[in-house]
Amino acid sequence: MRNYLLFLLFVPGLTVAQTPIPFVLKGRLGSDTYRRVPTYVYLRHGRVEDSALVVKGRFELRGTVDEPTKAFLSMRRDIADMSDYKAVFYLEKGTLIFTSPDSLKNAQVGGTPLTDVWRASWAAKEPISMRLRALENEFRAATPEQQKSLAFRKDLQARRAPMLRERARLDSAFVRAHPATVISLYVLNSLSKDSTNAALVMTLLPTLAPAVRNNPLAEEIQTKIRQRALGIKPQTALKVGLLAPNFTQATPDGRQVSLTDYRGKYVLVDFWASWCGPCRRENPNLTKAYHEYKGKNFDVLSVSLDEARDREKWLKAVQDDQLPWTQVADLKGWQNKAATAYFIKFIPQNFLIDPTGKIIAMNLRGDALPEALARLLK
Repeated sequence: MRNYLLFLLFVPGLTVAQTPIPFVLKGRLGSDTYRRVPTYVYLRHGRVEDSALVVKGRFELRGTVDEPTKAFLSMRRDIADMSDYKAVFYLEKGTLIFTSPDSLKNAQVGGTPLTDVWRASWAAKEPISMRLRALENEFRAATPEQQKSLAFRKDLQARRAPMLRERARLDSAFVRAHPATVISLYVLNSLSKDSTNAALVMTLLPTLAPAVRNNPLAEEIQTKIRQRALGIKPQTALKVGLLAPNFTQATPDGRQVSLTDYRGKYVLVDFWASWCGPCRRENPNLTKAYHEYKGKNFDVLSVSLDEARDREKWLKAVQDDQLPWTQVADLKGWQNKAATAYFIKFIPQNFLIDPTGKIIAMNLRGDALPEALARLLK
């Protein structure tokens, strides 16, 4: 099994990390192509990709996840090639079986509780989804004049509305029938994106089992609904001029470091990860600027988005790239609390903070950082 770390893939679930959960995927594919020529099957979950050799139409993948995780299986290494893939299943404790008389795309999937429940819900809504896609295709096939026509658009909306109501009814029934599965929370999160479902979602949230209701995503859903009701747009990014959010995280040796420890000097808060190629390529530029200005009231504080299982890779990257400044992490990957406070959606990303704690510049890469420091630290 080979392991790759990818930068942009599916967003993982938002539950608290627990003891690693072992999973097994087994496949039996009837395609003559897969039986004659050995090939690979690729499993993607979160930002991880695993692969296994398919021999005579059979494959097996084993691994662990920190929590039940939605995943994607493909016969193509290129993630843009969707010609033979299988989605809509969860990695969880147990063995998932993929069986098909021909291709992976047509495989029947089952064998573990979450996946069986999720696929049953998905199958129930698929006829509605097909009708909704037909309406979208009808709009795209219309002439530009038709698309601008108010009567044409109203007709499509009138036909779409009952489909959305029926889908919401099915989702509501699913949540009431499965209050103890985190999938119900994902269903409510999807429902909450349509403001017309706000009352329904707020009614259903209290019906969830306590363990699901205590998931951070439940509070996030409620907060977004309340903000929308008050006309408040949720913040999605920090801006120059704002006070930088404080955070405290541990160095590799366990020492707790806070951003406020750097008050009185300029500090660059740098978000990165050992697996991030662009981050690693930027490190020499950052190292050069650090050595040039470290004696002029300037410092760097790096926050790693590595996960606990990749701790050694993080430490090795720090050593290999010869990064002499303070490194911190909570080893929760993209759920890193500092990254959340700074609305980090991509890396590398950095924030230059002045001695009073205010953000004065962002995303200074290449020559931009030393040029900014040259102006500030004359």
